[in-house]
Amino acid sequence: MTNRFKYTLIMGAGLAAIALPVAAGHSAANLRGSFPAHIAQTAGAYIYSQQTAPTWQEKRLNQQYVASPQYTYVASQTNSLGLRGMSSAHGVTYSPDAANAFHRDLSRHFDLGGVSVRTNPYHTRDMLDWQENTTGKTLTLLANRARGTLKPNSLYIGAGIKGGFMWQKTDTAGQFPLLSRFPDFSPSTDTEAGVFAINNAALSFTSTFGDWTTVYMQPEYSETEFRGDQDELQLRKAFVVFGNLEKTPFYAAFGRKTIDFGNFDGYNPFTHTEAQHYFWAVSDQPVLEVGFYKNGFKLTASAFSGGRQLRTAYASEENNIANYAFSAEKEFLLGGDKAFTVGGGYLHDTIYRNNWTAHTFQGIATGTPPANFIQYRNSAVNAYAEYTSDFFDAMVEYTTTLEPWGAAIPQAPDGTPFPQYLVDPTGSTTDRNNINFDQNLEVLVAQARIKPMLPNGKRMAISAVGSWGNIGDDFQGISTLTFQPTSWKKNQQHALGVEYPVTPYLDVGAEYVYNKGFIPFVNPQNVSNDQTQAHAINIGFKARF
Repeated sequence: MTNRFKYTLIMGAGLAAIALPVAAGHSAANLRGSFPAHIAQTAGAYIYSQQTAPTWQEKRLNQQYVASPQYTYVASQTNSLGLRGMSSAHGVTYSPDAANAFHRDLSRHFDLGGVSVRTNPYHTRDMLDWQENTTGKTLTLLANRARGTLKPNSLYIGAGIKGGFMWQKTDTAGQFPLLSRFPDFSPSTDTEAGVFAINNAALSFTSTFGDWTTVYMQPEYSETEFRGDQDELQLRKAFVVFGNLEKTPFYAAFGRKTIDFGNFDGYNPFTHTEAQHYFWAVSDQPVLEVGFYKNGFKLTASAFSGGRQLRTAYASEENNIANYAFSAEKEFLLGGDKAFTVGGGYLHDTIYRNNWTAHTFQGIATGTPPANFIQYRNSAVNAYAEYTSDFFDAMVEYTTTLEPWGAAIPQAPDGTPFPQYLVDPTGSTTDRNNINFDQNLEVLVAQARIKPMLPNGKRMAISAVGSWGNIGDDFQGISTLTFQPTSWKKNQQHALGVEYPVTPYLDVGAEYVYNKGFIPFVNPQNVSNDQTQAHAINIGFKARF
């Protein structure tokens, strides 16, 4: 994939918690990460307004109620309430009776010391969804406050868990492309591995203060981390949102959160796409995000400290505001339940900025960089397009760094690039301008999903997700650890999945994953093999309240 094509593609597409009221007065169009909160108890089937386009979350909600004739989805064409997947050119709003019915039937609450403490499994599901809505949490909170899903001056408590059985068979002993993302799960001599795993288990606390302030907190436990370098229990999110989109399209968020860069949703039940694995940016230090949302158009800018963040983002000046990100998205309603969205983003600096593959905090603090340390800023850009409808969804997403990853440049153990990768073999071995290597780290993801209706009135999801990554070139090296050939040109991951909503509190699913290429991000030139092939089966569940 040439640089010209890449850039053409990029340019062509473009206890506490968060929430923010969203926008009756601004005719705002749809909003990624929102779902409907208003269901009225009337006779008839579960009916969409003819002027709305339901979100993927709404479609899940429909799975639960389509077979229940006492629930009818209603919308009046009075005030304009614009939320992703839910608005029209004229805008819609929802009756108070419908909202009250929703809270009676789907929420639980009690008073504690004058504070209303509530639960809502749909709000929990979307805030603790590790596959979809990964970068849309801020606007999910805004949407849920606007629709009345989150009541003012209340504390919402939720919890979620994702886990099950992970099995993989590889044709090369010790090389498990999927399980090796979590090093302690991978035997070094076996060709087959199977483990029970808690991928994620988290609490969520959402607190709403008046009409303008929402706080969100998410402590999380995971067994799929770098043991010894990362804690199993982490405070993954803790941020506050200020704003009221019913009064102004501007808002702000501050705290530890996902950095608003890219989409990175995965339609399959459990396994992250390669794009999410490589580029999903999560902060370890506070992020200041300012945003604008109106008529289906979203624009955000984020600023945060340099140094190593929890995922992907990494700049050199740790004690200064040295990194930032931008994101833009626009949704177009196509009539009925159909919508088309394009978006893109920019991340100023990433972990792919040098040839030192210490990707954890402890590794950076205690490790030793190569003697020939190659270092330069390496930004990332992203573009995506998605079509959604009641029955069929499809998305394509492309993400790339703007420079090669220093560790992918063929080099000696001390970090010195081999002579054929230098413009002037007698010149500098650390100057990017003298390094003749131009393969950026890039990932293309294409995915599709159908949602057939079953006889019991629930929709199951059947997905196909493909990921293609490019990392190096055709160079073949020799490992200084095993003295075996190594290669790290490209890899790919393809998944087929099925998921079924048992209740609003429980989903079950299964997936098959094919991997070609074993290219870990730690010490790749000594352990990689882009010809390794592996097959994985994951069976599990997602539960929440």
